[in-house]
Amino acid sequence: MMKPNPPTTSRSLPTAASADVPTFGCVVYVSTLPDGRKKGRVANIEGIEQIAGSERELLQRIVPTFKKTVSDYLAAGESIPWVDPMPAIAADEQKRFLPVHL
Repeated sequence: MMKPNPPTTSRSLPTAASADVPTFGCVVYVSTLPDGRKKGRVANIEGIEQIAGSERELLQRIVPTFKKTVSDYLAAGESIPWVDPMPAIAADEQKRFLPVHL
């Protein structure tokens, strides 16, 4: 005869710290240049573009610029100028969505 398992208690990890950090969606359209480098443009905030040797490096360059842009608007008490609707994606681009914590 098998003994029943003792009741278990569920413990969740603290989430207070993560709940206090705002998260914003960064939509990036990525394309490949003729020389093989990657080009990315943020679709939901104007003026953020980067070029890099790889997609990973490209996104690593875009995120800090996106964070600074959003943070600057928030610090100034201004609304973030989200582009809505976002521009159409070109045939040679791929869409990437990055949740960005400030």
